[in-house]
Amino acid sequence: MDDDRKSQVESALSGVGYDELVAAMLSAQTHHAEMKAAAAEAWNEVCLIARQIIPNRMDADNIQNITVILPDGSKKQLLVMDQVSVKTPPEKKLELWEWLRDHDAAEIITETVNSSTLAAYVRQQMRAGDPYPNDICEVSAYATASLRKAS
Repeated sequence: MDDDRKSQVESALSGVGYDELVAAMLSAQTHHAEMKAAAAEAWNEVCLIARQIIPNRMDADNIQNITVILPDGSKKQLLVMDQVSVKTPPEKKLELWEWLRDHDAAEIITETVNSSTLAAYVRQQMRAGDPYPNDICEVSAYATASLRKAS
């Protein structure tokens, strides 16, 4: 919350009773839940377009990449990239560390294994046809639309 909004809320609630404070808190919680639901809905729409509609359309049209014009008039290169999402259940963390050590990837282990680093490692292993910890981690491969600087 920025300082201006914080000041507004504090000023509006200055001197009110506990009933009003609780009502304001419950109202803010409801507003927060509604905004989270709206954000989740918007993210689902982004994923539908970027991970399904655009990749399917480009595949059907046999297009590898295309220059598109954005609403601001700038040009970007639209292409579909393969992505990987990897989740490790907490109870499998030590097993994953052991697996990574056994497969000469101990360098990506820190106090934890960074999820982006692990996903990049798994993506690399998948592309090379090498083993990856699919029996330890939940691995989801997907294609997603990406915008790059147009050449």
